Amino acid sequence: MSAGSVTHFILGFVVLYLMAVTMGLPNLTPADTTPVLSATSCARSATTEEQAKDTTCPPGSVRPAEAAGLRAGDKILAVGGKPVASWTEMLAAVQATKGRTEFDVQRGDQRLALIVDVPQVQRWTAAGVKEVGMIGASPQQPAVTTQYGPAAAVGATFSFTGTMFAETAQRLVEFPQRIPAVVTAIFGGERDPNTPVSVVGASRIGGEAVERGIWVLFFFLLASLNFFIGVFNLLPLLPLDGGHIAVVWYERVRDWIRARRGKVAGGPVDYTRLSGITMVLVLIGGAVTLLTVTADIVNPIRLQ
Repeated sequence: MSAGSVTHFILGFVVLYLMAVTMGLPNLTPADTTPVLSATSCARSATTEEQAKDTTCPPGSVRPAEAAGLRAGDKILAVGGKPVASWTEMLAAVQATKGRTEFDVQRGDQRLALIVDVPQVQRWTAAGVKEVGMIGASPQQPAVTTQYGPAAAVGATFSFTGTMFAETAQRLVEFPQRIPAVVTAIFGGERDPNTPVSVVGASRIGGEAVERGIWVLFFFLLASLNFFIGVFNLLPLLPLDGGHIAVVWYERVRDWIRARRGKVAGGPVDYTRLSGITMVLVLIGGAVTLLTVTADIVNPIRLQ
């Protein structure tokens, strides 16, 4: 009964394995970046979210990190004598600092002590505008994917598959509460990228990924779709395979209990009694499909 789901799981696993040995597996849960600079920039105030996202520097902007001699590739070891192990820790230390501050820096084989004049600027945050220290620097980003050899890829794929199963299960749990956002998107609201998509939406995103040459995303979507269909098909609801499996297990447990009581096995479950529930579930599924398809046509999720 679960042959369809097993087929989808195998297809998803094969896709992920081939990704692991060729282009690499996506890093779904990237760790906090190390405090290594990728570039220096300016320190300026930004009192709105739009301004905070703007990375351009107006003429005459102060560049504290650059002025102090910090370069791309420098690793910050300590700020004001306080050791930092991640970019988040470094950022917090800088934001709590002002004025001339010593930065302990690793540059290749050298260990340097550079003095940075940290200005206080007004910066927008989700909690409101705050006055914080800023040096004008951006972190090196972690690798987007990790590639493996043929042997190591087996274990990595199993581990990655487990993570995807957990993510898929979580998405199924969250599915009902995301439907209102789909309705809002249909009537002109902003489309939340975390809302459910139909095959139409998945195809559109996959097509955009191919057009941009983002093959990692395309094959990741392909594997995700197979896992989602496989897990969804195992839900204990008729007419899905999971519903039929649930009925079979019900019959087995029922007959085991009857046998323990010295009774003969009961007859097969009368599926016609479940036709009402099945029809309701089919109608709900059809309505959800109609909503997601409509949203994917009138207000689709697009790659940024």
